[in-house]
Amino acid sequence: MGEKMKSPATISPVQLFFIILQTQIGIGLISIPYTVQEGAGKDGWISILLAGLFVQGGIAVIWLLSSRFPGLTFYDFAPLLVGKIIGTVLTMMYMLFFFVMVCYQLSVFLAISSNWAFPRTPHVVFAVLTVAVSVYLAKENLRIIGRFHILASFLLVSIIFVLLPLIPHFEMRYLLPFASNGVEDIMKGVGKTFNTAFAGFELLLWLYPFTEGSKTAKWKAVAGANAATSIIYAILAFASSAIFSPEEIKVVPEPVLYIIKEAELIVVERIDLLFLTVWAVFVLTTMISYLYVASTGLTHLLKAKEHKKSLYVLAVLVIPVAIATENRMELMRIGDKINSVSIILLFVIPAFLLMVALIRKKREESV
Repeated sequence: MGEKMKSPATISPVQLFFIILQTQIGIGLISIPYTVQEGAGKDGWISILLAGLFVQGGIAVIWLLSSRFPGLTFYDFAPLLVGKIIGTVLTMMYMLFFFVMVCYQLSVFLAISSNWAFPRTPHVVFAVLTVAVSVYLAKENLRIIGRFHILASFLLVSIIFVLLPLIPHFEMRYLLPFASNGVEDIMKGVGKTFNTAFAGFELLLWLYPFTEGSKTAKWKAVAGANAATSIIYAILAFASSAIFSPEEIKVVPEPVLYIIKEAELIVVERIDLLFLTVWAVFVLTTMISYLYVASTGLTHLLKAKEHKKSLYVLAVLVIPVAIATENRMELMRIGDKINSVSIILLFVIPAFLLMVALIRKKREESV
């Protein structure tokens, strides 16, 4: 039944919670306010909350599908539902999607770190270092990855300490009246979030059989992680819209960094640079998660025994692909394309497979 028989390592629902949380919180932590304002304007924080609710529906679909095959990953049960050929195609699609997500996360990280702090450092230097650290952890089993994700999550507290001193500077008139941009614009903002902010919950399709506890505990872990992500992103979007006027935020691609730059601490002069370091850890955790699942997909296709060799192959390919894209406008176009594809892979295909499983009455004990 795939990797579960080869690796005894399992994770707890708490570790599942933090793996999903840290996978969702990546490059979007800095750019999400700018991304949603393109569609929803000052009501971007509302779009984020609605997107979070929409994702909860996607989580429910994936949870229902995975719970029918509790001992199998997506790579294992997809062929049982749609046949070996289509199942292999789906495996390749998801593996490629995860690989592209790693490349995109790294490309955006390189672009922002270069523009903000290290303009003279060649991208290849940071690319090699980032991928090397990601591979170092992604080659381990899920239990070790889960522990690292829990440790990294403590850094999220830094966001609160940075934003609290800025509350007196909020201009609420920039936000009022709430929802004045209308339902259509708010829904446009919802559509802008999936590639940068909420992608990551789909990992339940691969982590479900390795997670201990009841199926209800697994659902609560993923749903809770998504709720936490929604709240964090909504707070950042709300703060950005309260600091920058509607005209200003349109020309500020990393509003969170500019906000943090205004914060003053007695012992730290450039807190934004310190926050960049914290953000780099969040990018790492996202890359680790996607590299792990992508490498297990390649391992499944090659019928290999463990995922390390597949991981090394993908890691070598990530670096040239990521550094080939430096232009911000090109990155935005790539992000829009990923967004369109992610809706199909994160929502449409799992819903279709669940319908097939229900109609054909397929579950693990029946195959």
